[in-house]
Amino acid sequence: MKKKEKFRKAANILKAIAHPTRLMILDALCKKNECVREFEEDIKKRQANISQHLAILRSAGLIDYTQDGKRRCYYLTEPELVKSILNCIGKVK
Repeated sequence: MKKKEKFRKAANILKAIAHPTRLMILDALCKKNECVREFEEDIKKRQANISQHLAILRSAGLIDYTQDGKRRCYYLTEPELVKSILNCIGKVK
């Protein structure tokens, strides 16, 4: 991958995670795969709001889902990358 393309991809990922709710979603997914209803309970946001954030993270290639009937269960597609990013954020004072 060319340097310019690599920086463009990194910028898109950073834009995608640049919201507290999306960071909370990623943090939850580091622990286990979750469905939207579980996010509602953990993050205390409405389903419509969570779905918007999930779509942004998915378009950035950080998460994907499996479909079980009407339920969509989300998982990290880049777990090591996400854990590294969250580790860096954990050092913010």
